[in-house]
Amino acid sequence: MTKGAKRALWIVLGCLLLTTVLFAPVFGAGMCVDAQDSANSYCREWQTSLIGLETTPWMWLALSAAAVVVALLVVRPFRANDSTPPESPLPGDDLT
Repeated sequence: MTKGAKRALWIVLGCLLLTTVLFAPVFGAGMCVDAQDSANSYCREWQTSLIGLETTPWMWLALSAAAVVVALLVVRPFRANDSTPPESPLPGDDLT
């Protein structure tokens, strides 16, 4: 594995770790509110990440995919021809 590929792999893994900590749904929470009028009573459930952000599995997957795409675009090696372009002549140089 080349040095650039290793760097890209570590950056992608770092992005996945970051999105996992920020957005992976690992805890469940919920609450119920009772009112005298039963039409006003309700219950709500949600999922939170390790740091307490409200999240969903779909949000985690989408943001993980977006983070990987952005990371790959950032570390993508710039493909250039192996041959170096010829140097441009200085003004006044005779090219013949």
